[in-house]
Amino acid sequence: MNKLKIHLTILMLSLACTAQAQRIITAGSSSTEIVCELGLCDKIVATDRTSLYPPQMQSLPSIGYRTSITAEGIISLEPDVMILEKDYVNDVVLNQLKNAGQKVLVVENNSNLEDTKVRIRQIAEILNKKPEGEALIQRMETELTSLTKKVAQANTTPKVLCVYARGAGNLQVAGNDTGFMIIEMAGTQNAVPEISGYKPLNAEALINANPDYLLFMASGLESLGGINGVLKIPGVPQTTAGKKMQIIAIDGVKLTNWGPRLAEAALEIFEKTH
Repeated sequence: MNKLKIHLTILMLSLACTAQAQRIITAGSSSTEIVCELGLCDKIVATDRTSLYPPQMQSLPSIGYRTSITAEGIISLEPDVMILEKDYVNDVVLNQLKNAGQKVLVVENNSNLEDTKVRIRQIAEILNKKPEGEALIQRMETELTSLTKKVAQANTTPKVLCVYARGAGNLQVAGNDTGFMIIEMAGTQNAVPEISGYKPLNAEALINANPDYLLFMASGLESLGGINGVLKIPGVPQTTAGKKMQIIAIDGVKLTNWGPRLAEAALEIFEKTH
């Protein structure tokens, strides 16, 4: 009898460990996309305001945005597991969730390929989707290898200035240590390598950088009124990008979240700059 109980206990524990989550909450667009790529999009019951892709995520209940996210709001949705990108939920809320016995995975959201792979593996493990996680990584590596070959065959390495825009009154240059640095995988170079993070855009620095291309998030370009609006920014008409009207835009989430569409975003930049 005791042996039977032991075997049953082991079996129950094994089933508990391999059971897939039925109610997932995510915070961070990269993590949301990873969960979907692992085949569990339909198990996401709520997500944060940055998770705009796949489009059906926009119809789910929102837990808010960063500092507005509360433990009570999350717990009320009765998730099996929460996957949160670092700094998307403050420490007080995180501790409240853990103290309430919630299953929480916090992943790094650094903008580099190796961290993207780590993030995929961590999420795949907690969701019991390890094979799917490795398959996703393999697919991305294959896509990037193909892109690397195209970059090697290119004759130019154009300078790109990445601009974060929220209307003409909020213009910032994106430097190193930002999601925009995906441009380096696309056979282009950062026009302002001396800058880290985000800095206010000014005409003098813009003219001195003299980028071949200006890169915006699609929503940012729209907030300026399109290419004609960009050409009104002081300094832009004096640059190569302005003179040749080489002003490009890519979906902001795909461009900067370093998720499963990483290679797709880099390829799009390559094709628009070569």
